[in-house]
Amino acid sequence: MGRKYDLISLGEPLLRLSPPEFRPIRATDSFDVRIVGSQLNVSANCARLGMQTAFLTKLPDSPLGELVLDNCRAYGVDVSNIPLISGSRMGTTYVEFSVAPRQPKVVYDRTDSAASTVAVGDFDWDMLASQTSCLYTDGIFPGLSDSCRQSTAAFVAAGRRHNCIIGFDLNFRSHLWTPAAALASWSELLPNIDLLVTNRNVSEQVFGFSGSDEELMRRFHREFGCKVVCFTSRDMDGLQKGGWHSKALADGMIYHGVDCEFDIIDRYGTGDAWFSGFLSGYLSDGVQYGLDLGNAVCALAHTVNGDVISFSRRDAENIMGGKVELSLKR
Repeated sequence: MGRKYDLISLGEPLLRLSPPEFRPIRATDSFDVRIVGSQLNVSANCARLGMQTAFLTKLPDSPLGELVLDNCRAYGVDVSNIPLISGSRMGTTYVEFSVAPRQPKVVYDRTDSAASTVAVGDFDWDMLASQTSCLYTDGIFPGLSDSCRQSTAAFVAAGRRHNCIIGFDLNFRSHLWTPAAALASWSELLPNIDLLVTNRNVSEQVFGFSGSDEELMRRFHREFGCKVVCFTSRDMDGLQKGGWHSKALADGMIYHGVDCEFDIIDRYGTGDAWFSGFLSGYLSDGVQYGLDLGNAVCALAHTVNGDVISFSRRDAENIMGGKVELSLKR
């Protein structure tokens, strides 16, 4: 009998408030509102790409919590397991978009959010893991609190018991914890991770690893045993143009995705878009297709507002096939 979900994600949703028309935060009198959050982004993006997904978190029992639920339902994400908590609050991120020479700014206000109180006893981890093929979370969520760290470990352990594929993105946020604290937590999780995504900054800053991209990927595989280790990087040409590169180590081989170049409307959440595309492609057609689909999804994600994609897997596959004008090169 098949499982109910293709993917369940665990994490924290945030309200993203951005001044319109490139205004500075300090000079605005209004904000555009988006529902975001790295782990929610992956669940929502995978749903947009045709997967059956669910999201686990805790939300305030208020109109703000209902706003998140309504948006998740619109994305196609199952939110039936999310509890609403009286007297709790939503985490918020303020994002100031800019044009050169002014740099973008991000301000977080997430202390004591409802999601940061997620505890091991809040969910039946084994029941949930038995219903899905893949589990996903990232390096941000366990940094929210001790209870989130413990819950992440319980989530991953349940996935291991039920033979789920487990994906993990080594996102690091310095406002949540130190590199040493992140390393201690992640080192316990990584031996149970199947699909790992990293980049040069976190590999050097948190793990103290050095070397070429290939040497870094092999180091993660050697020390933690992750089945597939992905490595991503982004080039920026000013604030309005960029390029994305990805590669993966799997079964001893190095795979390279088709590089993408793009104009940038909104770069926030695009790394999550990449992992969503990679997961979708990897689960259906393997590592190489995952890299190529991830790069195409990531390229398109840069061209629209908001952290959640507004297109289908077919749209991304058209990019891969060259049906849409976009610079693609090996």
